Amino acid sequence: MCRGVILVAACNWWGRHSACLARLRAFLFLLFPLALAAHPCESCHPKEVAGYSHSSMARSLRRPGNEPEGAFPAGSGTRFSVHSGSKGTWQRMERAGEVSEYQVEYVIGSGSHAAGYLIRIADHLFQSPVCYYTNRRAYDLAPGFERISEPDFTRPVGEECVLCHSGRALHVPGTANQYTPPVFAEEAISCERCHGTAEAHLRRPVPGSIVNPAKLAPAARDSICEQCHLAGVTRILNPGRNFGDFHPGQRLEEAFTVYTRAGARAFKVISHAEQLALSACARNSRGRLWCGTCHDPHPRAAPTSQTYSARCQTCHQGRLAKSHPADTNCVSCHMTRRRAQDGGHTVFTDHRITRRPEPDGPVPQPEDLVAWRDPEPALQARNLALAYVNAGISGRSPAQIVRGYRMLTEIERAAPNDVGVLKGIGRALLLGKEPVEALKAFERVLQSVPNSATSEEDVGTALLESGQVEKAASHLERALELDPLLLSAATALQEVYRRQGANEKAGALGDRMRRAMRNSPGKSGQ
Repeated sequence: MCRGVILVAACNWWGRHSACLARLRAFLFLLFPLALAAHPCESCHPKEVAGYSHSSMARSLRRPGNEPEGAFPAGSGTRFSVHSGSKGTWQRMERAGEVSEYQVEYVIGSGSHAAGYLIRIADHLFQSPVCYYTNRRAYDLAPGFERISEPDFTRPVGEECVLCHSGRALHVPGTANQYTPPVFAEEAISCERCHGTAEAHLRRPVPGSIVNPAKLAPAARDSICEQCHLAGVTRILNPGRNFGDFHPGQRLEEAFTVYTRAGARAFKVISHAEQLALSACARNSRGRLWCGTCHDPHPRAAPTSQTYSARCQTCHQGRLAKSHPADTNCVSCHMTRRRAQDGGHTVFTDHRITRRPEPDGPVPQPEDLVAWRDPEPALQARNLALAYVNAGISGRSPAQIVRGYRMLTEIERAAPNDVGVLKGIGRALLLGKEPVEALKAFERVLQSVPNSATSEEDVGTALLESGQVEKAASHLERALELDPLLLSAATALQEVYRRQGANEKAGALGDRMRRAMRNSPGKSGQ
């Protein structure tokens, strides 16, 4: 090990810019990976790594440090407070005479706008209802918790939630929010999220052996940014794929399809790609303008409004010289900061690059959904149907659920074993008060995906809703055996016990789940 460190250090010292020595460093990394484990890219690309370390993406997820102290009321007699000490950062909830305290495991967000918090209980991640808003220098409820009467630390954090804040999450398939220790193989967004795996490049460090986003075709190039900056209304996975299966160099649609509302102009936090596509700049560029035109992921200095104004001038200087002085701040007028409809207590830059600032106000939401880019033809109807079901459930639109369900019944005939289609049909039927029919779909899913906590829960819930209480109990108990912190299954199982007249059993389960949820790492000794 020491010999490897010495060789690598000598290699770095004598030849940072030598192609031969770059290959030697790559060879040494394969022989002595721990010698370069701190950052394998830095050996050959020190300026890029140093620049990236100052970017927002490099601060997307971190361990808590000395977080600000603070407290705030949250309605329903609830009060949250935050304090840090030698044993970490803790968040305290007081309600109805009861006190719960949770240790913060991760901080998500760069802090430019806000900082959210993740709680780890056993090997599960939950979102804290507490958020720190940088512009106000104060704590308040996190986005999405404002409409909850009794906000708590029980919101599961799934794979899609952490996809855009971490380099690589070790999510356990078949669970809602369970992860294999150490939870993240890479915590903040890493080089590989944009450049792809480095293995081939380390073996042969020459141009073309790793992804350069700027040299990709527009759809693949833009997909790299869209994996995190295009949420749409819903994202639909292709059969057998996970959200982490997308790799730079591909189109997003090789893993999942993003659906947006046709003609919608809603301003949301994660809608940068939608906004930019609406701009005259993007529409008139014929695909040449993209995120990288203005945003350098390896900045030598922190970007300012003048940094971006200079980028505007590269295209507009000749035509705007008379009406706009050379030192004009383009961003302040044409990319104003606005309150996003889903952004909590903060504001975000409008990437539509409007001629004049547009007033904030309610925006109509069309019912029709469209693919941002179409997947392969065989998946177009399937993914659109699932998009309508998902959008209908999240938006509480029975019309969209029915529309998606009708499409799915046609698709099922051609693809009877498609797990995603069967789940969509089951969810639509369950919400449509047809639990017996929903059960048929969920049972077929369970046959295809055995030992899945979420599939067991779906079957148990459908049995409960159809009045088959005894059978429901066995499936819900199995779900909790597979995933002891699947809270929605525990809630359903409590209802089963109550219907069976086993109120003590229901109470004992509730007590067990409360004790488990209070078992935040490091709790003892606080």
